[in-house]
Amino acid sequence: MSPQAFDSVKLSAQYHLLNRQSSNSNLSSQDQLPLSFSKPSVPVPEQPASPMGLITRFIKYGGWRRNWLLCVVAVGFLLFGFRHRRSFQEFGHRSNLNQEIFSSTNCQPPSGHPAKRFALMIDAGSTGSRIHVYRFSYCLPPNSISSTILPTLDHELFFKTQPGLSSFAGRPSEAAKSLQPLLQAALEGVPADERSCTPISVKATAGLRLLGDKDSKEILMQIERWLRESWPFKLPEKDGVTIMDGADEGVYSWVTINYLLKTIGPSADKTMKNATAAVMDLGGASTQIVFEPQQTKLEPGGHVYKLTFGGRTHALYQHSHLGYGLMEARRAVHQLVAYAELWRKKTSWQSLSTQGPMGNPCLLPGSTRTVTLVNEDRQGPDSKQVVNFFGTGEGFEACQRVVGLMMGKDAICKVSPCAFGGIYQPHFEKAFTQGPIYALSYIYDRLYPLGIKTKFTLNNLLKLVKVICKGTKSNWKLHGLSTEAIEELEGRPESCLDLTFIYSLLSLGYEIDESREILISKKITSIELGWSLGAAIDLLEKTPASDCRKLRS
Repeated sequence: MSPQAFDSVKLSAQYHLLNRQSSNSNLSSQDQLPLSFSKPSVPVPEQPASPMGLITRFIKYGGWRRNWLLCVVAVGFLLFGFRHRRSFQEFGHRSNLNQEIFSSTNCQPPSGHPAKRFALMIDAGSTGSRIHVYRFSYCLPPNSISSTILPTLDHELFFKTQPGLSSFAGRPSEAAKSLQPLLQAALEGVPADERSCTPISVKATAGLRLLGDKDSKEILMQIERWLRESWPFKLPEKDGVTIMDGADEGVYSWVTINYLLKTIGPSADKTMKNATAAVMDLGGASTQIVFEPQQTKLEPGGHVYKLTFGGRTHALYQHSHLGYGLMEARRAVHQLVAYAELWRKKTSWQSLSTQGPMGNPCLLPGSTRTVTLVNEDRQGPDSKQVVNFFGTGEGFEACQRVVGLMMGKDAICKVSPCAFGGIYQPHFEKAFTQGPIYALSYIYDRLYPLGIKTKFTLNNLLKLVKVICKGTKSNWKLHGLSTEAIEELEGRPESCLDLTFIYSLLSLGYEIDESREILISKKITSIELGWSLGAAIDLLEKTPASDCRKLRS
């Protein structure tokens, strides 16, 4: 493709990102995160729509006749320039980090504080629910003159079940009862004399919102009522059962990782030789980034979180990009490819299902995928069209052009610099010059089976993605992919799309240097990474030990 054509499409993407109403608005100044979080009460610039909003608004407001020339350019750009997850079964997992501590006569808790406490955190995800039973110790260091201390995690019990709460639309009582195996596990993990002062919280992720406001509220209210009436644990009076905000999820994940790395809290290096870790978490519906800038002053806004933890204050940059999770990215890319075909043939939305197989540069060569596309501007059965895609084998470059257009890198940036979609983010390599980078969730899930076990650079990832997007089984073998990796790829026709999006998110979106090391992991010191531990520590902080003494008396 010529540079002129490429620039034309960049301008068209920028034009259609102007004046977007935000479906992922910044948090208001009244929203407060716990663990001594604070945010300035200043206006926050509007955020752009999600990728799907971008696409549908392009059609709705652009005008078919007015924009046909623009569509032709976009079509040329798109078309010519361009597993195995273990089934969600019930099982228990225990991690014993410090079993000797309570038998030790050297444990001196702060005055008036118990030597140990428990906390229960239920993660109600879209495909299933899980409970984390944490046991913390409160032992002052020898000869300590301090009277305060942060909890030390020494034991975790982990148990999960299916299906998720979103499977119980219109059946709130059944939704609550679906959590019963988790509560039974909690009874086994928490001694009887500790249960009345052991705090519990249920936090649902964004998947529950898909049920709509009425159904989701009924489920949450029934769970709260059931927990208070039927179980001995201590449920907070406020926000004990809630749908978690994306910002909470990101910051809690940051707390979890840095707590386990001992880069925050009393045991952290006060000279900052050990910089805190940056966290990038890719979910199904959204992706979060959280880091502590070291060389750059943050612009004021809802992206700033001031966290006081263990006597130190951390000014964090955080943002949750709603609509840019892996599943939403897939949907947006397929929708873009389909719309491009409509523009090229000058046919209508209703004709999509009757057009026959459609080429898709982001599917593996020779693979097929049947996708139900949804036009959010239409109502009734006409809003959905079933499309059969096949992989064209055009390779990474062709797929990345579609992904890049979907990400909106050229959106108007009201507060500079921006990451993507017009969202302010300090330049990562200038602001975060040292410290580890952890990539979680779907990034781990997609890369680990392909032989990336602990760390990678974007240079190395790019080489792998190019081989996968262009290759076949014989070509993958030629490039040294293992039998396990090939089996993983053959079971995922969208592997090229997934890996291209992950690479583009980290390089084009967050602008991480191609040679910088990125870590992937499921656990640190046998504890699962994610937001649950950070949320549990916060839950303990909001449930003072004095409450336990009152309850016991």
